[in-house]
Amino acid sequence: MDQEDQLFLLADPAIVRKRVNSVAKKKVEIADIDPIARVRVNVPVSHLDRDFDYLVPAAIEAQCRIGNRVRVRFSGKLADAIVVDRIAESEFTKLSPIERAIGPALTQETLDLVHAVADRYVGMFWDVVRAAVPNKSQAGERRKTNTKVNTSVSHLNAWETYSQGKALLEKLSAGKCTRAVWASAPASLWWVEMAELVHSLQEADSEAGIILLVPDAPSIERLVGVIPNAEIISTHLGQGQRYKNFLEVLSGRARIVIGTRSAVFAPVENLKAIIMWDDFNDAYSDAHAPYWDAREVAALRSHKTNCSLIVGGFSRSVTTQSWCESGWCESITASKPAVDALRSRVRTLTDTAIERDPHQSRIPQLAWQAIKESLPLGPILVSVGRRGYIPAFMCTECGERAICACGGAIQQGNRNLGGEQLTCYRCGTGGWRCSCGGTHIKALAIGAERTAEELGRSFAGTPVVWSQQEHMVTDVDLQPRIVVATLGAEPFAENGFAAVVIVDMFAHSISLTASESLVRRAFSAAVRARVGAPIVVTGDPGQRESQAVARWDSSWFAARELQDRTHAHLPPSTRVALIIGEREAVLEVATKVQESVTARLMGPIDGENSKVFVMVRRADGNRLSEALFQIMRTRSADPKNSFVRIHMDPRDF
Repeated sequence: MDQEDQLFLLADPAIVRKRVNSVAKKKVEIADIDPIARVRVNVPVSHLDRDFDYLVPAAIEAQCRIGNRVRVRFSGKLADAIVVDRIAESEFTKLSPIERAIGPALTQETLDLVHAVADRYVGMFWDVVRAAVPNKSQAGERRKTNTKVNTSVSHLNAWETYSQGKALLEKLSAGKCTRAVWASAPASLWWVEMAELVHSLQEADSEAGIILLVPDAPSIERLVGVIPNAEIISTHLGQGQRYKNFLEVLSGRARIVIGTRSAVFAPVENLKAIIMWDDFNDAYSDAHAPYWDAREVAALRSHKTNCSLIVGGFSRSVTTQSWCESGWCESITASKPAVDALRSRVRTLTDTAIERDPHQSRIPQLAWQAIKESLPLGPILVSVGRRGYIPAFMCTECGERAICACGGAIQQGNRNLGGEQLTCYRCGTGGWRCSCGGTHIKALAIGAERTAEELGRSFAGTPVVWSQQEHMVTDVDLQPRIVVATLGAEPFAENGFAAVVIVDMFAHSISLTASESLVRRAFSAAVRARVGAPIVVTGDPGQRESQAVARWDSSWFAARELQDRTHAHLPPSTRVALIIGEREAVLEVATKVQESVTARLMGPIDGENSKVFVMVRRADGNRLSEALFQIMRTRSADPKNSFVRIHMDPRDF
């Protein structure tokens, strides 16, 4: 191939080459200044995910700025492309002109961010662009909200319940770059706290650009109620409205963005802060390649642009705890008076309570008593671990989870928990017997349906409300009722719940984040209790998760969890690459990685696809990404290689 020609696909027939050459020979008036556009073409293979040079026609020069979307002829077909640079000369002599301009897409800052995310997650440029830039479409109607607007939120002083809250607001009001992590104080309202942060940022700069990230549409509704002058960028909007809002932000007319995961890429002008709520929520992890995580992208953007980053949650996540311990972020915790006022109201299963009710009641007597005493005072929240009827069981003799020898879950063939019809859900083997010799089981994880059924029978005449993802209740009034809710579907009550009962405080899986998820669920429910309301935690009172709630100190739990993971060389103290594909291909990639960086392998784990985890020291994380990028690019050039998928830093495994 001529050294001065750009790449043609080797499989292209001669007629395609002739057509491309004829297009290149068209007489087009070229721009006088920087007549060459360096573009990144939307191609499906990684070895072609690189810059290509095209001529800039004078007629559309103004629409071919860096970051704009254009259409070019590539391999004989029209393809989308992003202009990543404008240069005066090219090393190639035979160049095709850009066919037409589409419109703005990225700013220089977000263009750099897209490149950085693609590099970190071993992904392709356009896979990240598709998440960052909505498709061009006719705008639909603006999404309307039912939340009442509260413009006086900045005077509620929500941050007074935090020991470092006032200092944080003062730093933001002074325009200082601040990175902080906070976990909810008792009886606090997170959207009010976020609104106060926005107010403080605007005191320093009325034109400050701010991005507020939340996990779901109901959370957006709450924020819009207290920050009405913001644009929404979320997949929950129609495609047309989302694109219209994106253009408002890109033009600089909108400076505050409220959105879900993809809003982390919003092209906000004069960006001063990114504020993120509930960072542990799995909704922030993109399910499509290259599987980027909004929490990590927010941290990356803060680092690259030197803007403030403030991350909050119902409880402290292990990842953000590592940020605090490294000194990169400041830790914001509930004040001592706020914690002391709650501590006496948290009730756990003491040894005496367990002796009186040994493994027999699905909902302990302590919880029934709290519900009965508090029900006349207002609504009661009962937090359950999962939906369904009875999803899991435990041995009544030793308290261990009932599982088959093959690892499958035990199911019962009839409604009699003491019966003999106990079979394995996976292999079908009957006659289950525990390792301790026990043959009787009880419900370990009570589903929402079974819990609501039991409560409805026990408190006849009292309304029982279910709230789960399929049918979510966002708010309840002061009327006495029992609300049974799963994680993420817990409503807020007017003036708070009169009592909160948290059942199933047991880790039901062996995943890396099982305990962390349990603590998050407990704090998510407990924070909804009104001041002075009882909070009942049903679980082992000595376990770390129950102690964290009793102390109201999720940072204490996160610090110990982080310490355990560090000793075991597990994330976030290490960087991890999950390689998925055919067994031979996966092992080949993992072996090549070890030639470039010192890595520890876990696997292969065989199944429908084989998996290998490659783990390196956090300091070697960039080298791991670079090595995988080069390996995947080389494999892509050979069509004989089988498909391999890379997932960098999965949240759980």
